[in-house]
Amino acid sequence: MIVRYENDAERKRVDYLLEKWSEKTSIKKPKGLIFFIDTDRPHEFLEDLFSKLEGEPERKVEVYKVEGTVRGVEKRSVELRYKIPEEKRVVERFIEYILTKFNANVLQKIGGSKVYEVPTRKGRGTVQVELKENNGTEVIITIQGYGDVVDFLSERIKEELTLFAGD
Repeated sequence: MIVRYENDAERKRVDYLLEKWSEKTSIKKPKGLIFFIDTDRPHEFLEDLFSKLEGEPERKVEVYKVEGTVRGVEKRSVELRYKIPEEKRVVERFIEYILTKFNANVLQKIGGSKVYEVPTRKGRGTVQVELKENNGTEVIITIQGYGDVVDFLSERIKEELTLFAGD
C-alpha cells in the first residue's frame, strides 16, 4: 500500500492508524529502499542488484509480486434537507457557527453553496451547504466521507439543525 501524505500531521495520523490496526492484523512497515519494477527479466535484475550489495544480499532483499491495485472503497454520502422559517442570512450564520464548532475549513465555493472539510475523531469528511430562499430558507446539506465519519457528522448536524429549525 502506498499512502501519500501532505504534511507531518497527516503522516502521524496514518502511523497511529497502523499502530491501532497492528493489534488486529499483521502490518509490516519496511525500512530501506522500496520500489516497484515492471520487467520480464526479474531474475536478471536481482542478480545485478545482489552484485551491488555488501554482505549477504539475500538477507537484505525481500521481493513481492504485486497483482494490481485494490479498488472498491467508496465514498459514502448523506443528504439532509430542512425548511427553516428564517431569513437566509440568519440560517447561513447559524450553519457557519455550527461548522466553526466542528473546526471546519472552507474548501471551495461552488455557485451558491460552500464546501467545508471537517476533521473529527472518526476521520475527515466534507460538508456541502446549499441555501435557497423560498418563504424561509431551504437547506440542503450533503455530507461525504469514508467510514463512520459520515454518520457521525450527520447526527451532530441533525441535532443542531433540529433544535434551530424546531422540527
